Amino acid sequence: MAPAIVHFTVGFVIVLAVLWVVPITRYRLTVAFLGGIWGVGPDIHNLFDGARGEQLRELHDSSVSDVFFFHYTLDRPFFRELSIELTFLSLAALGVAFLLYDWRFGRRSPAVTLFGTADERDDESKRSNTSNQENR
Repeated sequence: MAPAIVHFTVGFVIVLAVLWVVPITRYRLTVAFLGGIWGVGPDIHNLFDGARGEQLRELHDSSVSDVFFFHYTLDRPFFRELSIELTFLSLAALGVAFLLYDWRFGRRSPAVTLFGTADERDDESKRSNTSNQENR
């Protein structure tokens, strides 16, 4: 069984990779976070007792849980033996995904000066130039 952090990071990275090509402009990280939660979904059986817990355990132990970003596959014995390596790789993939996200969608912070940011001064100079041109 892979640790929950592996399931979360696999879901997060897959959704963030999909959002790389989808033209969504807001809430990318929120949707990627929800993808991580979706990846951990089958482990919810640990929160319930009784018949409900058993039903959810059956879902967890079936191949249907691969819908949750390969949850069933990651819980197979082969991956169980590699839990430390898998955790390292998933966290490395998460780090790379954040770096790529920042490279693609990050914004540069404007330079801060004594009298405001450089962007604010540029806006003021543009406004004064257009008003001067209108007055002529």
